[in-house]
Amino acid sequence: MRIAHIADLHFTTFFKDDNLFQIEKVLRHTIDSGCDHIVITGDLTDNADKKDFGILRKLFAELNLLDTKKLSLVIGNHDIFGGVQTAEDIIKFPVKCSRINYHRKVKEFYQYFPELFEGCVHFDPKRIFPFAKIINDFLIVGANSIAKYSKITNPFASNGKVNRHQFNDIQKIFERFNEYKKVVLIHHHFNKIKAVNGSTLNFWQKIEKQTMKLRKKKKLLKLFKQYGVEIVLHGHYHESSKYRRKGIFFSNAGASLKGNVKDELKINIVDISEASTEINIETISAYESEAYQEAAVIRDYRLQAI
Repeated sequence: MRIAHIADLHFTTFFKDDNLFQIEKVLRHTIDSGCDHIVITGDLTDNADKKDFGILRKLFAELNLLDTKKLSLVIGNHDIFGGVQTAEDIIKFPVKCSRINYHRKVKEFYQYFPELFEGCVHFDPKRIFPFAKIINDFLIVGANSIAKYSKITNPFASNGKVNRHQFNDIQKIFERFNEYKKVVLIHHHFNKIKAVNGSTLNFWQKIEKQTMKLRKKKKLLKLFKQYGVEIVLHGHYHESSKYRRKGIFFSNAGASLKGNVKDELKINIVDISEASTEINIETISAYESEAYQEAAVIRDYRLQAI
């Protein structure tokens, strides 16, 4: 099976930038390249705005992707709490986060894309996550790794945690479908934030290390190892990379749209079979021509106006 893995779209109409047609280009490329399934591992929106979710839903519908067999999603921290859009927001953001109804936002995420959860297994019908689906004889399990806001343990609403209920449900899913090769979808990363070229972490990297981590990830890794998880697909940390931990493959697609090079878009292509797993990172140009940009901008506004 060939999976196209992208993450961290951070779509927003706040700045009215070119983000929407870049998302469309990535999706069209994956469709045209014949991938069996598309996965987006969180932060679809930048500010958890209803209008932005609505526009993404229209785009998915236009591309015929509102189909559980074609597309899988998991939620990101920005899809619940939003983010900082202006300098003024830095002061207001913690107060905003403390007032957000966490469970309502998770439910809203599901309500924008209910077709993508059709036929999924949920051990507790009251909980949307974790879910499980069978695609081409592979088990895909989606988890919610977004921790609730806390002044002490999650002051920027970007740390992660898979709670006890989810952990137990994931284990039940693995036990029930143990004969399948397993693919896990989650937003938060499992690798350590490292300085470039062996230098020490700079100030912002140190902040990121403390405010973007997944708590109790060792316990999750032990569970994944125990049940033979083949690969974990995630985002959150904005780089495109592949790595291994405890014999498990990891694909980070956090730089799909937010990479270091403005004119490049990246897609992690995962080829998985009974015999092997291979991850390749494809780079495509964000723009093909001036005419393409103009047409995309017009289409951007048309979609927003629907």
